[in-house]
Amino acid sequence: MLLRVPDYFEQFRCLAGDCPHTCCAKWEVVIDEDTARRYAAEPGPFGERLRSVLQRDQEGDLCFPLDGGRCPFLDGENLCEIHRRLGEAATSVTCREHPRFTEEYGPFREITLSASCPAANALLLGSRESLTFRETESGGVEEPGDPWLSWLLPLRQRMLEVTGDRSRPLRRRLAEVLALALEAQLCLDREREEDLAELIAGWQPKWTERAAGGPGLFPEALAYLAELETLEPEWTALLKQAEQAAPAPGEEALLERITAYFLFRYPLKAVNDGDVLGRVQFCVLAVLTVERLAAVCGLGEALRRFSCEIEHSQENLDRLLEGFWQSETFALERFWNELSAR
Repeated sequence: MLLRVPDYFEQFRCLAGDCPHTCCAKWEVVIDEDTARRYAAEPGPFGERLRSVLQRDQEGDLCFPLDGGRCPFLDGENLCEIHRRLGEAATSVTCREHPRFTEEYGPFREITLSASCPAANALLLGSRESLTFRETESGGVEEPGDPWLSWLLPLRQRMLEVTGDRSRPLRRRLAEVLALALEAQLCLDREREEDLAELIAGWQPKWTERAAGGPGLFPEALAYLAELETLEPEWTALLKQAEQAAPAPGEEALLERITAYFLFRYPLKAVNDGDVLGRVQFCVLAVLTVERLAAVCGLGEALRRFSCEIEHSQENLDRLLEGFWQSETFALERFWNELSAR
């Protein structure tokens, strides 16, 4: 099976007890059924403790409820007591895989390192070179891929090429990526999938900047984000601060890498529902929001908090995808105005 990862993937190392934002706090740890069975058979006082803490949440998932905002097995050195006593294999799938986002597409697998993780965040923002993605052969049985992948993959590749073309300002590149997504979506909506290959092969950037003739995305988009499910109250406070702060242009090389990070993760998910445009709108919104928040807290922290609050909440992702179709806040005209503003 083909494995595709960001070019810095192999450099990742967990900071463990030195992490300033441990992943063992604030998030409830979900325990998979295989791990739960292991805990059920674990002998001795520690096994009894594991079983006494394990509960089902409102969704019916087995979990370790947080104790004072921390996993009950996170010790005073910010290390996992289960890992220390029983080894990594005894931790849940959630714990073993974090901060990896893994997507299975049949003939290939893609893994991203979440920007919510300080170590992964630092690797993403630790270079000003264009972000690239590496392919290797890995173990695993290949399965047939969805037919839509035959055009979603080249569509994403074209978007990444446009994003990496530094001969034009980044905002123009974002507008061009969004314009390409719109044309692809129109083909889908008209049930003209056969036209997509020709569109992608022949498409050239043709966005013409124009004077903003109406409201852009902000500050209304920040207010919309503040109404979503919240992990930390500090997130809402940050959004409020950003509403009041004067926007400051971010460093384009780093914002370009953030754009590639989001484009790698999201457009292929349209294989599930055909919503290419909504997912590219999300990518553009994410980059512009992170840039806006960076004026208050710095780029790395802005990206980390956005990823924590939005990327790790399926409810928030779903509400945004709905909002792109239903809310005036995210009308395409507002995207065009925002991207033409400077």
